[in-house]
Amino acid sequence: MEIQKEMELAGVKYDYHQSDLYVPINKITIDIVERYQFKNNVESFKSNIDGTMWFDIPFAYNPIQ
Repeated sequence: MEIQKEMELAGVKYDYHQSDLYVPINKITIDIVERYQFKNNVESFKSNIDGTMWFDIPFAYNPIQ
């Protein structure tokens, strides 16, 4: 299953930029990312808007599902 679909099924609100999927870091998303085939490519960043931490999952956003 694609990680975007797994996040959706878990009820995770996400964002994206081009092909990168952004999800807030929490227990649910940590568990999903830990099982992700390409977890070594996942990075984290701090939001400039509200200071929360997010995962940046490269090439994981698919607008057509």
